Order: sequence, then structure tokens, then C-alpha cells
Amino acid sequence: MWDGIYSDAQAARGAAGYREACKSCHGDDLDGKGPVPPLAGSDFTGNWNGMSVGDLFEKMQTQMPADRPGQLSKEQNAAVLAYILQYNKFPAGKNDLPGDARALEGIRFEAKKSAP
Repeated sequence: MWDGIYSDAQAARGAAGYREACKSCHGDDLDGKGPVPPLAGSDFTGNWNGMSVGDLFEKMQTQMPADRPGQLSKEQNAAVLAYILQYNKFPAGKNDLPGDARALEGIRFEAKKSAP
């Protein structure tokens, strides 16, 4: 997580995808609305802490957007996830986040950077 698992360019593509497919429910600031959970902040990072990035990607792929699940391609979801990670201040790296849940299973979601 903290070694940079997405690229800035991918997150920029994901920002556009987020505005088109996610913003109406999750809000401009990724803070959720009513029963819709936030995608930013300590509630979001705490909910996913210890799980795999693959779990989060798979949920996005199969259940989001709520009104048309599975409509976004794997590449689009990977870009949106990159944007979500960037928004939550996880560092970018050189390579794009893969659009494959299995490839992401080995990456543990860590809400806080571990001490070296």
C-alpha cells in the first residue's frame, strides 16, 4: 500500500470516472450521503484496514455503481480505485494499479504506514 501501487496518471483518469459513475451517491468529497458509506477518511480506511486491495476492487467490480453493478470495466474500476487511494493520501508509484482482483489479493490495505 505505502510503496505506491497506482500512478498519478491513472488516478487522474479515475477522477473523471468517479465524477461520472460514483459522485452522485458518494459525493464530491467522497464523504458519502445518508446510508451511502464514505470513500475517504478514517471511517473508510478503518473499514478496509487489514483486508486486501483485491477485496475492495472486487466489491467495486461486482456491486458498484449500485444502480448498475458491473457496468464499469476492470480498467475503469482500477482507475477509480487509484483516485480513491490518491484522495486518501496513499502515495503514487510508477505503475498503474492492475485491473485484476487476483493480482491485488496480495496487497494488504493498511490504513496507517507501518513503522520500518
